[in-house]
Amino acid sequence: MATNLNKHREFEYCREDFERVVKIIYRVSGISLSERKEDMVYSRLARRLRKHGIQRFGEYLDFVVQDTDEQKAFVNALTTNLTHFFREEHHFDHLEDVFFPKLFSTNHRRIRIWSAGCSTGEEPYTLSMVWHNLKNKPKGIDFKILATDLDTNVLDTGRAGIYSDEKLAPISSEYTKWFSRDTQCRSNQKIVSDVLKKDVHFKQLNLMQDWPMKGPFQLIICRNVLIYFDRHTQEKLIARYSEMLEVGGYLILGHSESLGKHKLNYENLGKTIFRKIH
Repeated sequence: MATNLNKHREFEYCREDFERVVKIIYRVSGISLSERKEDMVYSRLARRLRKHGIQRFGEYLDFVVQDTDEQKAFVNALTTNLTHFFREEHHFDHLEDVFFPKLFSTNHRRIRIWSAGCSTGEEPYTLSMVWHNLKNKPKGIDFKILATDLDTNVLDTGRAGIYSDEKLAPISSEYTKWFSRDTQCRSNQKIVSDVLKKDVHFKQLNLMQDWPMKGPFQLIICRNVLIYFDRHTQEKLIARYSEMLEVGGYLILGHSESLGKHKLNYENLGKTIFRKIH
């Protein structure tokens, strides 16, 4: 017999429905949902049920399995996209002070960076701002940032590059020149400069599926993404990132993430910054 998680809710939602959500999201994206997410799952998916006029979670999940477009909406609803400009600022300080100067000293003429789990674009645009703010940068370097995410909605936001004044408030004065108001913006918004946009290429990517890019990358920044996967999937992803990095390249993780069994392949530079050594 199905166990109703809350009989006072708008939609019929039982324990078996939640367990089914857990299995579907894991199969589709590799994301591992804990039991603590029962309420979050209900609140986020309830919007999808209202949109389609469905009264039972079981019926909605049948629809998800059968409909490719709704499967994308299902994943978008359950993914978390918390980010801001210059998040974990020490990472960007290290890139400016150590990483880029080292690349210049080794005469790299092609620099490729991957922001894996880019959310609404703040991270890749921060990387672009750091790049353009570098002093004594050699001319003629081919520089590009690949920005990927599973959620198609946040990618649209990143491509538009329009952010609220509240989002932009923490940015220091040396970087505010990269944002301006134009006809696309509301009174409390600004749009990112076309100069930064040219550096960043947004693509939808499911990390559990095939990766079309070949690499090599000099930097992969994947912060607060691994925490949504179980340990087996984390280990698998780190191994795949290593294949994409050139020797000497950097992998940057979130503050609560680690390399696990792959740590011997990297030099730990501190603050979850790792340099590939073989």
